[in-house]
Amino acid sequence: MASAQNKLPVGVDNEAVQNQIHEKLAAFEKSTLRVLALAVGILFTVRAVASFFVIPIEEALTVVVPLSISILLSSGILLADKLGQLKVAAIRPITMLLVTLVTFNVFFILHTTGNLNQFFFATLLLAALGLVAPTFATWLVFVVPFTVAYLWSLFILEPAKVPPYVAALIGGGVLSTVAYFVRMPAIRKLTELEVVQSSIAEKLTLSNKAKDQFLANMTHELRTPLTGVIGMIDLMADTELTDLQQYYLSTTRKSSRYLLTVINDILDMAKLEAGKLVINAAPMDAVTLSGDIASLFDMRVKQKGLKLVLRLPDDQSLPVMGDSIRISQILLNLLENALKFTTEGTIAIALEAKVALTSTKLIWRVRDTGPGIEKDRLPMLFDRFQQVDSSRTRAASGTGLGLAIVNDLVELMNGDAGVNSVVGQGSEFWFELQLPTAREQDLSPESTSVLDMRYQQVKPSEYTELVDPETPPLPSEDVTASSIRILFAEDNHINRELIRRFIRREGWHGTAVINGQEAIDTLKANAKGFDIVLMDIQMPVLDGLSALKIIKTEITSPPPIIALTANTLSEDTLEYRQAGFDAIVGKPIDIAVLREVVEKLTSPAKP
Repeated sequence: MASAQNKLPVGVDNEAVQNQIHEKLAAFEKSTLRVLALAVGILFTVRAVASFFVIPIEEALTVVVPLSISILLSSGILLADKLGQLKVAAIRPITMLLVTLVTFNVFFILHTTGNLNQFFFATLLLAALGLVAPTFATWLVFVVPFTVAYLWSLFILEPAKVPPYVAALIGGGVLSTVAYFVRMPAIRKLTELEVVQSSIAEKLTLSNKAKDQFLANMTHELRTPLTGVIGMIDLMADTELTDLQQYYLSTTRKSSRYLLTVINDILDMAKLEAGKLVINAAPMDAVTLSGDIASLFDMRVKQKGLKLVLRLPDDQSLPVMGDSIRISQILLNLLENALKFTTEGTIAIALEAKVALTSTKLIWRVRDTGPGIEKDRLPMLFDRFQQVDSSRTRAASGTGLGLAIVNDLVELMNGDAGVNSVVGQGSEFWFELQLPTAREQDLSPESTSVLDMRYQQVKPSEYTELVDPETPPLPSEDVTASSIRILFAEDNHINRELIRRFIRREGWHGTAVINGQEAIDTLKANAKGFDIVLMDIQMPVLDGLSALKIIKTEITSPPPIIALTANTLSEDTLEYRQAGFDAIVGKPIDIAVLREVVEKLTSPAKP
């Protein structure tokens, strides 16, 4: 028990765990006493009755008296247990008393009747002691006197053949030892582990509930000021602004609305985990819903140079009872996923239906001609925070929650979801729902309008595009002669433009690249042409850390390199410093901090 006390995991209530361990061990000892009492009661009752048939009446009465005491004690134990009066504190003393009586009975009958078979019965009792002794001290207290009494009885009775009885004693002793030192410690250890694991599981459950509540509260707190930001941006957009101000404002609006979609995803996941997301079924038309979703994505698909295909059943409408908002959310997440990873070819939405009198089976499929997914990645795609590519060089942004939300929403509607994919050919994500069939007359314009305002916000793949093709070119800006020459590697269009314009405003000269490999190639071609390098960490093709290692190894006297990263936890910054970055600037970028770091590293007096 001491070992359990000293090795409890951090955060586990030591005293509470020890109390639970004692309770469980007491319950085990109580169960053992119950079985022992039942066995002794039955066995001694049979022996008492049989004694009157096999031995003279006088001897039988002598044998039955001690047996009766044990029988009465066994019956009393079982009755007290049945009535709930068997107290925990009395279990061990009663067990010791019962075992003492049984031992006394064995040797009393042995000496009274001279029946040497009692020696073999005694060795069975010795073996049983190893199963019922609750502690080592108890076991030792019984085994030592028992062995002495056994050997003394052999000496007094002087049986003709002593070796078989000595062998029986040795065998019984070995069994008793094995029973106690193997079985009892194992039971104790398992009990301790069970209690500790139960305590940890309980704390994890409470922690998860607290986390879910905190996450839900924080996402609401984040949405409140963000609503103000977006609202004020929209109001400012209606005022008289220069072309440059309009551009800045539209870029800010796009970024803020993308942030809102991320917060929405986190909020949905928090609600799902907390069991607070409710499905609201109402009459809806699956055909209209599918067409609306397709029309919402049509322009974005065309802007990316892709073709959008919509395949619907021959039915003009498919009225069902379902949650149109949540079903549209599932479709939008699947389409967003397809649009994110598909660079050429087609994205297709297909709806299949099997209509019955009372229910309709609907299967939606979203196919793309993207890169496909390796087989070993498929089983974890619908897990939370899992992405096809979670490395620093991943090309697509996102939280890794979209497909997890899809899976949870489908399960909430008692449906099924899955994916089929072939590397190099594309992927097909599908989900099926069995929904009650509705009547055509139940449909209304309100019930078929499924597009929630939140889904009209900017999604990740749109966020990564700086401007639409029709947007006029940026207004020109005066670029003064630069005393500081900066190479900056940043894959995100908006962040890259932010850094470019900051550099221009400071009167410096900047050269932009979109990944670590381009940064290496540029420095190899003209390392002395730059005074400093700004390096993003997560970039496609080659990430910032890998690029830094190559630059430090293959380029003589490279300029100072500053890490630009959203990973600002202490372990992340420690890793970047140990890798060799000269400074670290967190995202969102504080312009004043970046200016200070650049000037410090490019100053002639810098260390």
